[in-house]
Amino acid sequence: MRNPDPVANDQPRFIVIVPVVLVCAGAIYLLLLSRKAARESIHSAAPNTNISVSRAGPAASNQIVRRSAYYQLGPRRSTVSQETQSVEGVIVLDQQRETKTPPPSDRIVSGSAPGGAVVLVDSGIEIRGKVTLSGTPPPELTIDMTHDPKCGALHSQPISTRHYVADSSGGLANVFVYVKSGLTEKHFPVPADAPLLDQVGCEYTPYVMGVQVNQKFRIKNSDPTLHNVHAIPKPGSANKEFNFAQPVKDMVTEKSFPNPEILVRFKCEVHPWMFGYVGVLEHPFFSVTGVNGEFRLPPGLRPGRYTLEATHLKAGTVSQEIDVRRGEKTTVDFTMQVPAAR
Repeated sequence: MRNPDPVANDQPRFIVIVPVVLVCAGAIYLLLLSRKAARESIHSAAPNTNISVSRAGPAASNQIVRRSAYYQLGPRRSTVSQETQSVEGVIVLDQQRETKTPPPSDRIVSGSAPGGAVVLVDSGIEIRGKVTLSGTPPPELTIDMTHDPKCGALHSQPISTRHYVADSSGGLANVFVYVKSGLTEKHFPVPADAPLLDQVGCEYTPYVMGVQVNQKFRIKNSDPTLHNVHAIPKPGSANKEFNFAQPVKDMVTEKSFPNPEILVRFKCEVHPWMFGYVGVLEHPFFSVTGVNGEFRLPPGLRPGRYTLEATHLKAGTVSQEIDVRRGEKTTVDFTMQVPAAR
């Protein structure tokens, strides 16, 4: 009997072993890939992870720093782990930055202003007060409107002059109160709103008002009769006189003054009893007392020393120096005397 061929005898075993080895190698390779993918998905889906990107200069090391955190029940604690890998040209930092709260600052009131104008701020300063009239004023004069029946028909009772308008406690109305000196700023933003100087019942309303330099204000005829508007600045004033007619009810004309002046007089040449007064200032810190004599300056003053002045058409002018500090409320009261009879 012949011996069997050794090579032929090993072929069945070789055919079985080779596929088994290949299958095992493939399974190991797939296992390695799945573990790598699992690690990457854990990093990408970690909770509470913040990543921000910033560029760094050549001296900085090129790294990625990832921060992850988890929280447990009970007192709040955080565990932070960091992992660093090299990346070309980019620094990625997700480490949470501490946010510092700046100290309280002044609140912007008027916004940015063109031409280098001052931006008003709210420093918490509030200035208010009352003007009281001392003495007994002369009686007001009754206005005769018989030469224009249309004016008379607008009133159920005769009206009088408004030389001294005071309440029972002596609170004096129509006093123009303003910051006369102490402002270090030179240019203030011109308000966009246009105050109204109206003609109602053949009277100027309001009797006293204020505007800023170059601020537009409206002049209206609310009466069904002819009025003319005659502005008469003081002699030597840089403001120009103007005079125009408003023959139709509800006509509106817009004007402004380029220079400060306390006070510009308005009159109507058709109705000789009609007068009104407009104060013009470079800044917004002014007010007109109401029927109870009270006033309040607008916000925006900075801390400092100022001179406040109160001007009345008949009682004259008084002033006070005040010191104001941030966040303080200051009350400034004035007393005005009735001038002695001449």
